[in-house]
Amino acid sequence: MKLEKAFDLICFDVDGTLVKHPTGMVIWEVLNIRFGGSVGQNRKRYAMYRDGKISYAEWVELDIEDWLAAGASRETILESVSEFDLVDGARDTVTELALRGFKLGVISGTLDIVLDTLFPDHPFGDVYTNKIYFDKEGQLSAYEATPYDGRGKPDALRAMAEKHGVPLARCAFVGDGENDVPLLGVPGCFVAYRPKSPKLAAGADIVIQEEGLRSLLDVFR
Repeated sequence: MKLEKAFDLICFDVDGTLVKHPTGMVIWEVLNIRFGGSVGQNRKRYAMYRDGKISYAEWVELDIEDWLAAGASRETILESVSEFDLVDGARDTVTELALRGFKLGVISGTLDIVLDTLFPDHPFGDVYTNKIYFDKEGQLSAYEATPYDGRGKPDALRAMAEKHGVPLARCAFVGDGENDVPLLGVPGCFVAYRPKSPKLAAGADIVIQEEGLRSLLDVFR
């Protein structure tokens, strides 16, 4: 499908959109389980955030403080990151979109180490993610929660659009999860890639169900 409208800026989610795990989990779920948590704990904490019982920053703190207590290091976190792969066609697709002149960005609740490790040569000019830091011995030592996940994603898109002087109507977003739902109706086009959220599938302008991102090259010309 080729869109009739012209676009200048395309932003992407990461987990499930640019990178994938064999089980469908996101990096937070994988690390929480590795460092002593459980699937049940993941669901409970997400529900607390969803229901407004804790803030996003408090959710991040709950998880990463557990990792710190478990002695997480760059090495052990990278071992978990290695379980992920780029989604089929992700590298070729975003590289070609950059060559076509689109401004590209990332707005995601992932960790910066995921993108930096799996796609170090990425063409994204603006990257909004959670950040983690290590001390000189390689131990996890600090973190910075992004204000731009979930309900904060529209703020990131607006900031990016303003920075580049691009109207929101000429912006697009590609995502797959429940945390992308707040962006519905904000950019001129929302592409749901193999959406895990029924709300996202119902509200997106375009839904891609087949594996791989190369079909985006037919959408954004």
